[in-house]
Amino acid sequence: MSDTEAKIQTPKRSVTAGFPAALIVALPGFALVAVVAMLVVFLGFLDASHYQSLMGLFTPDPTAAAGTVALAGGAEGVTLSIVILVVFYGIQTTSSRYSPRIIDIFTHNPLNALVFSFALASILYTFLVRAEIKLDYVPIWSVALSVVLALTNFAILLPYVVYIFDIMRAETLIKGIRRRASRDIRRSVASKNPRRYRDGLMTCISQATDIIFGSIQLGDLPVSIYGVETLGRFLADDYLRVKKRLRPDWFQVGHTDMPGASDQILAEVNRARTAVEYTILSSFVDFVGLTPVHRKEAVHAIALATRDIGLAAIEIGDPEVADLSVRFFNTYLRSAINRSAPTFASSMMNEYRRLAIGALEWRPDLSVDAAAHILRYGRHFDDAGMPAIFGAAAEDVADLAIEAQGRDPEVTRRLALLLVRNLSELLPNARPIGLNGLFKAVVKLAFWAMASDATDVSSILVEGIAAAPPEFVDGALDRMEAMRSGLFWEVNERVIAFDWVEEPLRAQIPRLRSALRRAKSGGAAPEAPAAAPASDNLVAPVVAVAVEPQAQEPAHEAGTNGTSGQQALRPEQGVVAPTQ
Repeated sequence: MSDTEAKIQTPKRSVTAGFPAALIVALPGFALVAVVAMLVVFLGFLDASHYQSLMGLFTPDPTAAAGTVALAGGAEGVTLSIVILVVFYGIQTTSSRYSPRIIDIFTHNPLNALVFSFALASILYTFLVRAEIKLDYVPIWSVALSVVLALTNFAILLPYVVYIFDIMRAETLIKGIRRRASRDIRRSVASKNPRRYRDGLMTCISQATDIIFGSIQLGDLPVSIYGVETLGRFLADDYLRVKKRLRPDWFQVGHTDMPGASDQILAEVNRARTAVEYTILSSFVDFVGLTPVHRKEAVHAIALATRDIGLAAIEIGDPEVADLSVRFFNTYLRSAINRSAPTFASSMMNEYRRLAIGALEWRPDLSVDAAAHILRYGRHFDDAGMPAIFGAAAEDVADLAIEAQGRDPEVTRRLALLLVRNLSELLPNARPIGLNGLFKAVVKLAFWAMASDATDVSSILVEGIAAAPPEFVDGALDRMEAMRSGLFWEVNERVIAFDWVEEPLRAQIPRLRSALRRAKSGGAAPEAPAAAPASDNLVAPVVAVAVEPQAQEPAHEAGTNGTSGQQALRPEQGVVAPTQ
């Protein structure tokens, strides 16, 4: 939308800003009734000029009064029946599309009860007034009130149909669900019976997840993304802000509250008081498993929401939720591996890295653990036949190390050790594409360390690079030095080729060559120090099969994003290498 269109639409939105929903619904109907009444009065004066007053024009005789009241009551009944049919058809369609629990949203809406109660009361009143009319008696005020009620009924019912179809839109439903969930949380703080409102909150979460599930199955990507974003913002902005004010018994759940959860899960969420967060994040795992591989936008929204939840937890000082966010990021990556969906991994790892960056000042240990997990799952992708993801993971960790230098240099040093350790473990028998991505990330981090005069970091990285075979290192540096365009020749998630080095850092290539020669001339390169261990709950990846050296092959052309020129590093037979 352009700025001009936004300026035009802003006054239109502000006209009804702050008005009650019932008044906004009835405004078009009342406008229609007002126009009709104006036409009746105007044409009535033209047709009945012999009447001296408006009262004389509209004072009915018994026959006219009886006919008017009877017609009004019948028209109201027919209109109400049509409205009921259309409304319930819309509700049934929406509940069939998403979940039967959507019906609860309609039945608990007080505006719906008010509209139908008013319509029924108007019809009943009209019938009773009709019984009062006699051949020689007309209850003028009662007839006038019945006509006014009928006009009001017509003014409300028809716009009400539009209102129902608007609130039955998925986006409106999700917005209303978040509003009710936030209200239940606030009431739980002051209520003497908070579990009642907790049950209402869990119902709201179930309704939202049902809508997201249905939208994913139907391919309605905007609705699924909006639903995931709303759940994430609810946790980050609404729930976590008041969580510490809730009573301890509010957090205790059982199998009825979390169907399908094991005893161990229940014990853990009760200990950590994370039942609500666990419920929403576990539904995100289900969404990742359900989303088609080509719908990576939905998975990106899940990664964004999880990152926001983790950052909000770090900000308010809730380490349990921050650690839970890390665990669920790992679970998303495991789901992507199981589904062979490398397109999911890039956005997940990028938001995972951003969570680690946000934790640098308050939880540097979480940042290091997150980096270890990113590299570990990158190796799992490599073992699963998706080696390009390993290089992307290494670059994310290198970027994290650069970000950490200005906040916690010790984190940068530990991440450098982590990268070097992974490089030393992979050198003997790695797949070329994965090794190429990891090696280039280590080299680029070394360039940055040299340019920034971070000698402790650069010495660690130089020692790790010097441990690699010289022909492998020389071939990689030659390609990095010769490449003149950073765009990879295919369209993929990373856009930039692994061999590309930005122009300011390109000047560090000769310095790195000199540092490597000095490290070699001083004797065998010392063994890289052990990095901080990763979490013990991850299974170590299976080591790739080493292939015996074959006949000499020509090195790759300069400017490629392919594998290194080392002869001992060859892809396994029968494995199709990814493009990056």
